[in-house]
Amino acid sequence: MKLNSRAFVNQIVVCLLVTIVIGGSAGLTLVWVRHQNSSLAKTNSELAARIVAVERRNDEMAGFIQSEMRPDLLRKLNHEMRLGLVPMNEVPIIHVTENVAERMADRANRGFLPQEPAGPVRVKFAGR
Repeated sequence: MKLNSRAFVNQIVVCLLVTIVIGGSAGLTLVWVRHQNSSLAKTNSELAARIVAVERRNDEMAGFIQSEMRPDLLRKLNHEMRLGLVPMNEVPIIHVTENVAERMADRANRGFLPQEPAGPVRVKFAGR
C-alpha cells in the first residue's frame, strides 16, 4: 500500500485553516465584547455625571427656597405687596374631640330634624 504524502499535507492545511478561522472568530468576539464593555462603562459614567449634576441643582434649589422662606423676608414682602396675610400662629385652631360623623350629620340636618322631642300624639279612629 502506497501512502500519499500530499493527502497528509492537505489534511494539515485544512486543520490549520479551521484553527485560524476559529481563533480569528474567538479573537473578533473578544474585541467586540471589550468594545461593548467600554461603551457601557462610558454610558454609565455619563449617567453618573448627570445624576450628580441633577442632585447639585436640587440642593441649590432647596437652599434657594429655604433662603426665600425666611420669616423676616416673608413679612417684608407681605407688607410691600399689601397682601394682608397673617402668620400661621395667629390663625385660631379648634380641636374637635367629639365624634366627627355625628357632628357632620348634625350640621347637615340642622333645619330638617326637630331638636326637641315631640309631645304625645293623639290618634282618633273613626268607628261605626
